[in-house]
Amino acid sequence: MPRSRWTIGNWKQNLLRDAAEELATAVVGDLPEPVAEGGKQVRVGIAPSYVALDVVRPWVRPQGPLFLFAQDVAAQDEGAFTGEVGPAMLHDVGVHGTLVGHSERRIHFGETDQGVARKVQVALEAELRVVLCVGEGLEIRESGEHETYVVSQLSAALSNLPLELVGERLILAYEPVWAIGTGKTATPRDAAGMHRRLRAWMEQQFGAAGADRSILYGGSVKPNNAAALMAAGDVDGFLVGGASLEAEAFLQIVRLVVSAA
Repeated sequence: MPRSRWTIGNWKQNLLRDAAEELATAVVGDLPEPVAEGGKQVRVGIAPSYVALDVVRPWVRPQGPLFLFAQDVAAQDEGAFTGEVGPAMLHDVGVHGTLVGHSERRIHFGETDQGVARKVQVALEAELRVVLCVGEGLEIRESGEHETYVVSQLSAALSNLPLELVGERLILAYEPVWAIGTGKTATPRDAAGMHRRLRAWMEQQFGAAGADRSILYGGSVKPNNAAALMAAGDVDGFLVGGASLEAEAFLQIVRLVVSAA
């Protein structure tokens, strides 16, 4: 299956319910229809906070144009796990997918590669889409070991994953930690090079099913750098942070991805 192009907005710990609904309606109101051109379908998603999922849900549709993502998911479906939200619960409120392994979860909440692996598998088994996030900090990048480090994250998350789960619902997101919230951005060459390395590892592990995975870039993505990143090749779209909190900025990025498809 040809790779899909995605633009996904991660709203993080922002927006109360009324503001979240207002932003969702603004995005839907001016969202270009998904297109299939050159065999690549364009899709758009938003990931509000847990408490805003229900007010945003009426503005999304099961087959698009807008997909609803959670920002995280529990590593188990149910049980005595205070504060956790499992995949069945996400399904129950109409969520289509979830982010897993975002750098902020790893850095601020001590999420391990092993924990990420469990979340990926349980979410895929529950038929959710999964955006698996990997990426390196500045020290790793400057040491020249960034490709080895990021591939090790990917390997830890997926090496024991059954082949039948490596399908269209699995999406990768490369997010250089040093470019998140800092105003810095990986150059198009940096991004494309890492995406090629990740795709090569996926093909080596999973064959054609792995090579066909969509790989998004996430790291201070804005309308003024998105076009160059897409033009570099091997970038299938974006996981957008701060710019996704402004409807017009997010929609500009969506249009750039649509035009590049």
